[in-house]
Amino acid sequence: MANYAYMGKGIVSLTPEAGGTAVDVGNVSALNFNINENIIKLPNYRTAGGGTYAQVNRIESVEFTATLHDLSPANLAMVLFGTVTEDAVNNTATIEALTTGAQVFEMTFAGVNEAATGKTVTVTVHRAKIGAAQGLGFIGDEFAALEITGEVLIDTSIVGAGLSQFFKIEMDTIA
Repeated sequence: MANYAYMGKGIVSLTPEAGGTAVDVGNVSALNFNINENIIKLPNYRTAGGGTYAQVNRIESVEFTATLHDLSPANLAMVLFGTVTEDAVNNTATIEALTTGAQVFEMTFAGVNEAATGKTVTVTVHRAKIGAAQGLGFIGDEFAALEITGEVLIDTSIVGAGLSQFFKIEMDTIA
């Protein structure tokens, strides 16, 4: 059996659903997906002793978390549901918080597997709705980070047998 041990590094990019170009969100130290499953069981009522007669497993949702270390004006506006106004003359940016809502993006992780000598892995989330920052620290002895959460939404424009309307993972195989 091939060794598929994994230790990843890479670049996370977001493309606004409304259109535009992909933007690299900077240094990301963690990107995790949580698959939430709803298990519905029908107990066995036919014989003594219990057990399960039938079971249905459904994916309820796919959520993700990420830790962003670049507190860029665009990243701050995204996770504070705000807007950015840049003043090129004075080299400043103003982020007006809580003026918009959560945004939907195509999220792409272009990574490499350090445990497999640089084999590539690409994760494409067709529609990712990013929530507000879990906190925003401005004083401390450690580098600041934006802890974000989001949910993978369905993309009904993707059709075809065997194609996911949610996300896909493309990876180099090991010979």
